[in-house]
Amino acid sequence: MSFMSEDCQAPRVTIVVPAYNAAANIGEALASIFAQTHRDFEVIVVDDGSTDGTRDALEPWRTSITYVRQPNRGPASARNAGIQRARGALIAFLDADDVWLPDKLDRQVEYFDVFPETGLLHTAAFLGEPRDAPRQSRRHGPLSPPRQLFCEIFETEIEIHTLTVMVRRSALDEVGLFDERREIHVEDWDLWLRIAAKYPVGHLREALAIHRRGGLMSSAPDKTFRGQMLVIAKALPTYRALCATRGRDPERHLRRPLHRMAWELGHRRLEGNEPRPARRAFREALRHEPANVKTHLYHLGAHLPAPVIDALRTLKQHVRPPRSRGRIVSAAVRRHGTEADRACLAQDTLYRRTRGRLAQRLHDIDTLVDHLRDRPRRILFEASSPLSFIVFKPMYRRLRADPRIEFYFTSATSSWPAQAIFRSVGIFDHVVSPSQAAWMRLDACINTDFYDTTWLHRCASRLHIFHGVAGKYDIDAPVHLAPDIAAFDALLFPNRDRLDRYTAAGLVGGPAALLVGFPKIDCLVDGSLDAGAIKAALGLRGDRPTVLYAPTWSPESSLHVMGEAVIRTLVDARFNVLVKLHDRSYDLTRRASAGIDWMARLSVFANDERVRIVRDPDASRYLVAADALVTDHSSIGFEYALLDRPIVVIDTPTLVERARINPDKVRMLRSAAEVITSPADLEQAIVSQLADRRAHAAKRAHIADTMFYRPGTATDRAISVIYDAIGLDPMDEVAEPRRLDRAPVAALREAS
Repeated sequence: MSFMSEDCQAPRVTIVVPAYNAAANIGEALASIFAQTHRDFEVIVVDDGSTDGTRDALEPWRTSITYVRQPNRGPASARNAGIQRARGALIAFLDADDVWLPDKLDRQVEYFDVFPETGLLHTAAFLGEPRDAPRQSRRHGPLSPPRQLFCEIFETEIEIHTLTVMVRRSALDEVGLFDERREIHVEDWDLWLRIAAKYPVGHLREALAIHRRGGLMSSAPDKTFRGQMLVIAKALPTYRALCATRGRDPERHLRRPLHRMAWELGHRRLEGNEPRPARRAFREALRHEPANVKTHLYHLGAHLPAPVIDALRTLKQHVRPPRSRGRIVSAAVRRHGTEADRACLAQDTLYRRTRGRLAQRLHDIDTLVDHLRDRPRRILFEASSPLSFIVFKPMYRRLRADPRIEFYFTSATSSWPAQAIFRSVGIFDHVVSPSQAAWMRLDACINTDFYDTTWLHRCASRLHIFHGVAGKYDIDAPVHLAPDIAAFDALLFPNRDRLDRYTAAGLVGGPAALLVGFPKIDCLVDGSLDAGAIKAALGLRGDRPTVLYAPTWSPESSLHVMGEAVIRTLVDARFNVLVKLHDRSYDLTRRASAGIDWMARLSVFANDERVRIVRDPDASRYLVAADALVTDHSSIGFEYALLDRPIVVIDTPTLVERARINPDKVRMLRSAAEVITSPADLEQAIVSQLADRRAHAAKRAHIADTMFYRPGTATDRAISVIYDAIGLDPMDEVAEPRRLDRAPVAALREAS
């Protein structure tokens, strides 16, 4: 049976399998290929001069593979021979003694479909025998987008295992193939660096491949070390140039990988009973990191007599915990054992890493003891205002149906007591103070504000959901909040723009960075809200356009500058008027409202049958009911672009300055709106857009596509992340993604 299409069309994937004296295992490797759930592939086996029965072992697969034989030239040459014959747009590599899990290709092809800019994609791997490995992979939440990772790969902070890799053929065409010089020896690392210098690199956290023990560290340590030095010399100019663009000191960051490589060489030499060469390697390691205590100890140990070294090695084996039969090896890990890009680069110090490891061990023990009690998983939601809960509300409404989950609620802000925040959204039970929450055993804490957080001593996982997209208060890349951000295990990003900004600033990366979307706005595009029913419930006349005035909070907002005049102008123009203030505008502190009681000030409009002052912290219903929006600069303005309706922005220069709004976001919102400086211009700005509803439509579409990742489906991805964080499998009735016949945003524009 052949897996090539009968009409000879090019397959989607080419799988290259180099083989040298692989008769014992290659059948198992090929069986794992032909068990893949993704079927559109071809297999090219390159026999690199085998002298055993490799060719005979391939006989059962003769009609299903392309067989190439060549003189023995090494794995780089064998892989290149396969690539040169490849017809697929995507190329995957599998060594003859390794195997894949059945959904490996499916998951990787899906990733390239979602992120076509990816040059290289790698995954975690299971280290051990296939019989000990899981039979299928477990998905780890939504896909994280690819990142620019050349520096991390060069510094060996991220290891990429070849059996997990899938690359674009076009990327290989641009950067070249494996370096076939035998002295390189780490030709895979060399190629991954060349790809990473040109393309973003993707990563799947689940183990999709099984690597038999013995191959992760070369059996020829001296050759490996020399090859590493050659690759470093080859890639160093690119490394220095890219480091400069990220504001990193290349010489300082280079010391750590150089130390690590020399230390590993010394360690392997010591294990091979070569103390004198080991001492030379440890001295080389100390040249790069003179204060490294562990290296000093190993250097001293290499001076001990051989019987003493053997005795210490035996003692170490007896006191070391028993080794598991197999383990998951993350595809993005430090060689010292911690995940490289879980930590914020700005906070990556020896003290923090050591403290983090100790804290993680204590958390693991606490979690194990607690789970033995077989109680519901506890999730704490931490709010800084009623709006905070609205951001979390779509997930909460579905997760509360799961009897295995128990919710608690708190607030660390001084502006609102927790009881007041949660009463306003209909929650009365399990509301606790920050001091109570601090020592509760929690499986997860979900937060929407970096500024107001509770220090939790017994929380297994901390998740952050962004409460807006407008780019105010430096939140698009708040380097000054790096320590707070580093405390979170996962950040659920609403769009790729913000994720890229955090990544470029070194604030987050890897498993902590998740492109989820903005669950709060799913209801705007999924058809669950009926504009006519909402207007009827509000008692608004259907023969008049409805205008929503929704200024942001701040003493410099349009509400303070001209808010009452804006409302009067809208009333005089005979519109239905909805006034939706940010919930912080009702906070009487100087920072929020300058002490003005806006509920009292706006009471003069209470008896006007055309005006509704709405206090609901959730603006979604009013956005759907409105025919036009008036704002200054707020997330609501960006959310309203999803509905493709007229927007008027009131120019408030002081707000832009004081709220430290990202200039890119200011320009983006204004490009999709009519901008006014006075209430006198307001009526004409609305009327002209209502008459020509396609004005600014292209810019509104750009906002919708840029600011919200896959709207209408973000809640499903967020729920998946939460279940993964608390270690439960989703219930079908809670987490089954809704089936949408077409893209929600496109459907909404079509309806307009």
